[in-house]
Amino acid sequence: MRVDLTVYAGTAALAIAFVAFLAQDDVIGRRSGDAAAAGMATGAEPTATAMSNDADAERVPLATVLTLGDADSLLEQAYHYGVERRVVAVSTGDTLLGLLSAAGAERGDAHAVVNALEAVYDPRDLQIGQALTLVLRHDGRDSALIGLELMPEVDRIIRVRQAGDGFAAESLANVLETRRIAAGYFVNASPAADADRAGVPYEVLHPLIRVFSYSVDFQRDFQPGDEVRILYERDHHTDGAIARHGEPLYAELRLGDRALPIYRFETGDGAIDYFDPEGQSVRRALLRTPIDGARLSSGFGMRRHPILGYTRMHRGTDFAAPQGTPIFSAGDGVVEVIGPNRGYGNYVRIRHNNRLSTAYAHMNRFANGLRRGDRVRQGQVIGYVGSTGLSTGPHLHYEVLVGGTQVNPLSVDLPTGRRLEGSELARFRTMVADIDAAYATAMRQAGQLAETPEE
Repeated sequence: MRVDLTVYAGTAALAIAFVAFLAQDDVIGRRSGDAAAAGMATGAEPTATAMSNDADAERVPLATVLTLGDADSLLEQAYHYGVERRVVAVSTGDTLLGLLSAAGAERGDAHAVVNALEAVYDPRDLQIGQALTLVLRHDGRDSALIGLELMPEVDRIIRVRQAGDGFAAESLANVLETRRIAAGYFVNASPAADADRAGVPYEVLHPLIRVFSYSVDFQRDFQPGDEVRILYERDHHTDGAIARHGEPLYAELRLGDRALPIYRFETGDGAIDYFDPEGQSVRRALLRTPIDGARLSSGFGMRRHPILGYTRMHRGTDFAAPQGTPIFSAGDGVVEVIGPNRGYGNYVRIRHNNRLSTAYAHMNRFANGLRRGDRVRQGQVIGYVGSTGLSTGPHLHYEVLVGGTQVNPLSVDLPTGRRLEGSELARFRTMVADIDAAYATAMRQAGQLAETPEE
């Protein structure tokens, strides 16, 4: 049974009032006794008030009835009853044993819970900010730890409960409900900024930026009024709360009169990729832009050099970005050159095949442990934006070399990836029809696009 603390507060207040009343009565009695004594000295008859002092002669001393200190203690001592589920978050330097002890668990119980948990989960894997639910039983002034719950992944719950004289742990599947979420918006500022206003989370948009980077320059190809459409999966807990966002199933860019739809598809051998409506993989040998969120500051061609002061050929593409912005390898390959390189500053060159290479200059620093001869994957971080060498500010100078000669990265014809055929192509087309219908239905239910083009 849980007792409302206001009952104790009221009792204490009544006790304090009662003490004050008794103290006042004691003072009156003493004064009456003094008056009676004075009357006897003058021969006067004792008054009724003086007689009342005689009746109080056997009164118990006030200190043994209730002191003000006792009344105060009723306000300070909280009595709890029942079971409490207390949520605590892991902070820097915390250990599970320390968290349990801080919650009032006896050391023996805390050790027993930790030992039971280790059968299904390593407490050293706890992350900063992770939530733990401590189950405590209160019986007046006494409390005991009777259980622990945590969710190391959104689809997994771990519970530790009393079992006999000790504790036992179990790992349970957390059943999630998967929903398809549709979004569509017009671009007014930028695809990323407008996505946020339309309620599309960055973890959904980010892989799409990578995929579309094979064929779209996000700095130059978008104009106000262009359209973005997305369909993705989202998992929910049983109470409806969002558990996690899944991969985009479909996305489409409408850039002027050009439409670029892509669909996520798993092939028979387990490979997952994005394909156009004809079943052609959108993956290319190289990314067009090996950096996220950068601004194209200088293109390929003749220009007046900002430091040397004369006109000469600019044999690459410059992307302005804050210092420290990650730089990705544009494709799979081998590190051919890494280190300081005259006006290029900190420089990396990657060989992708017998004819194709890419180069990255003016880096602030290289990725930790990256060495000449290392194999890298497309999208792997190889360094960070800086302003080393002949540079007026932090940016990436990016070059594509074909047969050892620099070419315009935005115009080079790059080989494409896999093309679906036969039964796989038929299965893909069935999926495309289902995805298109699901997107249209979701958008009808939601109304219209999130944002209309600005005039």
